[in-house]
Amino acid sequence: MLHDRIVKSLGRTNKAKKNKILSKLPYENDWLDTARANAQINQWLVNSQYEYKKTQYDLLRLNRNVRSHLHDYNDDDIEEILYCEWPELLAVMAKMLHLEGELEVTDIQSKFG
Repeated sequence: MLHDRIVKSLGRTNKAKKNKILSKLPYENDWLDTARANAQINQWLVNSQYEYKKTQYDLLRLNRNVRSHLHDYNDDDIEEILYCEWPELLAVMAKMLHLEGELEVTDIQSKFG
């Protein structure tokens, strides 16, 4: 949902906003090293059809791919592992979308009781 808004929607309609949001995401300098050092996450890197690069776009791409195919490696803990390795990612994505006036469009409020 947030990935699609940033990468797909804004990638088509407002590249400046997309790039601004990507530039503010955390873990820019070390996310790929962290992913490689974690055996469970590393499976997604080495078995990927397309190489991951040390970009914020690819950090979102990895997170999106793992969450979209949770059972590919029979690892029921992978989603929690992502949250543990990059705990600030979701919050910063939401904050930046909010600051750019794009969060309400995601209908995120419907995810809460």
